[in-house]
Amino acid sequence: MANRRIYQYTSIGRPLDPSFPTNRAVLVLMPLAAVVGAAADWYRHADPMLAVQQAVLFALVVFVSWALARELDPDDNAAAFISLGSGLLVSLVLGSPGVLIAFVTLGLVRIVNRSTGLSARRSDSIVLMILTIVVIYVTGSPLFGAVAALAFILDGSLKEPLRQQWVFGLICLGASIVYMVDHDISPGQVRVPDTLFEWLSLLFLLIFALNILLTRKVRSKGDVNHRLLDTKRVRGGMAVGLFAAFQGINDLPEVAVIVAVIAGICVGMAFRRRFRTPVAG
Repeated sequence: MANRRIYQYTSIGRPLDPSFPTNRAVLVLMPLAAVVGAAADWYRHADPMLAVQQAVLFALVVFVSWALARELDPDDNAAAFISLGSGLLVSLVLGSPGVLIAFVTLGLVRIVNRSTGLSARRSDSIVLMILTIVVIYVTGSPLFGAVAALAFILDGSLKEPLRQQWVFGLICLGASIVYMVDHDISPGQVRVPDTLFEWLSLLFLLIFALNILLTRKVRSKGDVNHRLLDTKRVRGGMAVGLFAAFQGINDLPEVAVIVAVIAGICVGMAFRRRFRTPVAG
């Protein structure tokens, strides 16, 4: 019951209830990842303050990789741990991958798929809108505002819509336009991937897009109401995650965690009967 208190303040927070084995595993892996991150950074720089920062970063990467995978593919628990591993691997390679954008994407996906079983509070939408604008300016990702706009508009259009979300979506889209005008950025400046990692990332995104099209039924239930999640909302959340990764394909370190999560899900699909034999209809 104590874990339900969070819903007094937010509709998109999902507490890590240790009574579930998968949650306990994540709670154990987070401090282990922190140790790995601190050790890797100490080997590189021998700076105790940087090592502490990396410890926190790695713990956050483990959590957000697992949590985002659970939202993007709620029926596949195993894939979430594959994504956790790929997120950790990316952190070891890059050192400091983008974490803020991954957490904001997590929130945006949750307002669309309503995995908690609750619709977003107005305060949730305001916080996500502000964080979206922060991401745009801090990471230099002008198209992320369009991703947030997509999430808000989907939440305002799909089953049991919240019409107020259109306002937040338009504000986020406006923030993207303002940033692009202010920094003299045009859509034509988006370049074709020119590195192996970018092409591999694009391949995983295309496979994930196929998975969205093949998803016909969802078995997972909302945390609070225990009703089956709406399939269209789940697919909408998957689309938000896909575009969040795609918009940053030319600045891969910023979206590396999101791409790693999607790659983990794609690897998981290879072992899943539903992908090999799509549900009819």
